[in-house]
Amino acid sequence: MQINLTWDLFVIVFFTIIIAYTFILGRNQSVKIIIGSYIAILTADGIGNLLERYFMGDKPIIRIWQTPAEGTSLIILKIIIFILTIVLITTRGKFQINMGNSSSPIFRLMMTFAYGILSAGLITSTIFIYASGTSLVQESSTIMNEAMMTIYKQSQLVRLMINNYNVWFSLPAIAFVVSSFFGDDQQA
Repeated sequence: MQINLTWDLFVIVFFTIIIAYTFILGRNQSVKIIIGSYIAILTADGIGNLLERYFMGDKPIIRIWQTPAEGTSLIILKIIIFILTIVLITTRGKFQINMGNSSSPIFRLMMTFAYGILSAGLITSTIFIYASGTSLVQESSTIMNEAMMTIYKQSQLVRLMINNYNVWFSLPAIAFVVSSFFGDDQQA
């Protein structure tokens, strides 16, 4: 049996790892990761866009660093800020998520699995959007990075993640609203 390393395989393995991690952490922490992802998206995009505008653009106010591939530096910076923000919010965030318990263990299992898929989709598609060199705050439908364009052309799953980013971004919020109608109400 021969396994070819492709970007589709990477996406499948990444989804599988995040879904497995969701089952390890549980539903409440998974929701915290999704909320942290939303905050991280805005943080990484905002800081990245500010740095690009004032320090890396065509006419920067102050040039902090000069590399032949400043766009690559910005891409890496946004991805690092995105991941670090998720990790910090999830591990050090001073808030707790306490979703109501359903009486059905099968329903709890299904919701945990669903949140794992939604979390994986949100994180993966965001990393691909950042890697493509575009901004989420300043919408652009153009992939600016040639390396990412090659990956985009080769991988059906990467195309799915990038083309449907708005769906991956919206689904967790929709799931929160829908799941709020289910489960037991808890009184403190």
